Amino acid sequence: MRRAIILLSLAASGCAALPNTIAPELEHMSHATQHAPLTDHPTRYGANIAQVTAQWDMGAAYVSLSEGIGLNRKYPYSYGEIEGPREQFTARIGYQFTVRK
Repeated sequence: MRRAIILLSLAASGCAALPNTIAPELEHMSHATQHAPLTDHPTRYGANIAQVTAQWDMGAAYVSLSEGIGLNRKYPYSYGEIEGPREQFTARIGYQFTVRK
């Protein structure tokens, strides 16, 4: 959560690192084989995360940073299938290929 506050503070101050977009998101992370119709007995493991994502676009390339909290506790020491504290951080670097305009 501290990273999200820092990112939002930088954005509000007009910093040169201003992202192109900031978005609140809900994310579910798991294995596809843990859910029907791929199995008769879904384990229902996974992580549901409420997060804020900042994205920087550089042409077709992008950098995306997310900071959020796990919403469902699986065991006393983990949220979903991610072990550790409730705070979740995700970083993505990618490239978008244009299929059709």
